[in-house]
Amino acid sequence: MGRSDEHLTPALREMLGRREFLRGIAVTGAAASAGGLLAACSSSPKGATTDASAGTPRRGGNLKVGLAGGSTSDTLDPHQGLTYLDTGRFEALYQPLVKLDKDAKVEYVLAESITPNGSLSEWTIRLRPGITFHSGKALTAADVVYTMQRIISNSFSGTLFFGPVDIKGVKALDKLTVKVPMTSPFGSFVDQLAGGWYYLYVVPSGFSGKVPDGTGPFAYQSFTPGQRSVFVRNKNYWKSGLPHVDTLTISDFSDNTAVQDALTTNVIQAAGQLDPPQMAALANTPGVRAVASHTGQFKPFTMRVDQAPFNNNNVRQALRLLVGRQQMIDSALDGFGVVASDVFAPYDPDFDGSLRRQQDIPQAKFLLKRAGHENLTVTLTTAPLATGMVAMATVFAEQAAAAGVTIKIKQIDTGTFFAKGNYLNWTFSQDYYSYAPYLNQAAQSFLGSSSPFNETHLNNASYNHLYQQANATSNPSTRKEIEYKMQQIDFQQGPYIIPAFMDTLDAYTDKIAGYSTAKVGESLSNWDFEHFWFV
Repeated sequence: MGRSDEHLTPALREMLGRREFLRGIAVTGAAASAGGLLAACSSSPKGATTDASAGTPRRGGNLKVGLAGGSTSDTLDPHQGLTYLDTGRFEALYQPLVKLDKDAKVEYVLAESITPNGSLSEWTIRLRPGITFHSGKALTAADVVYTMQRIISNSFSGTLFFGPVDIKGVKALDKLTVKVPMTSPFGSFVDQLAGGWYYLYVVPSGFSGKVPDGTGPFAYQSFTPGQRSVFVRNKNYWKSGLPHVDTLTISDFSDNTAVQDALTTNVIQAAGQLDPPQMAALANTPGVRAVASHTGQFKPFTMRVDQAPFNNNNVRQALRLLVGRQQMIDSALDGFGVVASDVFAPYDPDFDGSLRRQQDIPQAKFLLKRAGHENLTVTLTTAPLATGMVAMATVFAEQAAAAGVTIKIKQIDTGTFFAKGNYLNWTFSQDYYSYAPYLNQAAQSFLGSSSPFNETHLNNASYNHLYQQANATSNPSTRKEIEYKMQQIDFQQGPYIIPAFMDTLDAYTDKIAGYSTAKVGESLSNWDFEHFWFV
């Protein structure tokens, strides 16, 4: 069941590296924002939720956005990204076949359709006609074949989302059609591609990564790793009338305080991945609009099912019942989140919204007594991996004390947390995920040794079998029934405590419009720079 990162394939090891790096740089002020807790609940103003209807879009202007992070390892190779800043650049330059849109639904981008045969053992991708790369080359099926071969042959991060693709059999049937055979039925193929779109941008045949060449709304002008990127409008963009602005500059800042200062002094017009305490100040700053997006991103408490006391399901269920979920959101996240009940993927059409869990301390005590752990003491390892994470751990410890449970907080630095042999091996800890469709997230976390982020060492044969069944059926009702059974296992036996789905926090000056809220957890209106305009 358990494994350390040296057992990962090169593809999964690289993907793990991206997550490690993201968590190391994601939010510089995370530890500082952990204050408040139970003694000082807050209710921060949320600001505007959208400005997508502020008049008629007009062309022109130089859009400047900023985020914290970035380093000399920043890249313009769309298959080797490490940070949110990398993803922002990729979204400007490149495009995938499909992606998750602002409503967390599958959006067809370069693909016009992706359809299976009757047995789900082969899929056909049909591309949109009339699309060209920045170099002027027409997008063809050969480019998609090359992209898949490049990702898989180099064991890049996107390999995971191709599942059982038989890469040797992938071929172009004509200029716009690709045949994709599978080694086993793979009914969730489109959801997997959409959920992992930021690893799967299409590049032209022969692409080496040295010279950016995509189909996106902006073309490359300049790039200084760790500092800034400048892109210009793609004059031959296949979406008529877009983008609105002439240039896009993405700047790297040392921390979120610097990002906030740049926004309030008009150095930039848009800021992403902000901290909850900043939102209150920005919402009351003239000329600035703070935008909180309700998303499906989550920060689970993770319990290893192969180690005591969490190998006892009574203990796992008891700890879940100790959590006062709304109180945790109010205290640890300044109110920026919505209640969750230990099951992920809230926007998936097959999500079982009837699964609800509330704090029940008497029942928690009963389960602990049944498990022989009436005076349970456990150590929770935490680190400032993302906004609110340490605060959530602290609130949880205070809530558990009401049931006589002692949770000892062991706070470490991000480097130690992700050190070889540590990450994925903590007995009781935390992690962080953006929204993904249910089967996509299950494949990342819950399928034994095949899952790259199996922090809990879960290897449930019944659950694994249900996953295969879900991928083997083309009947939507049957698949929903199977996924409901999987979620029942998550809810009744699972190794995650998911108290909340967290908001993504961005802010904009009143000089621009065209942005909106977005549910996935990606920054700046799901990186929708092509629709921003100056008012």
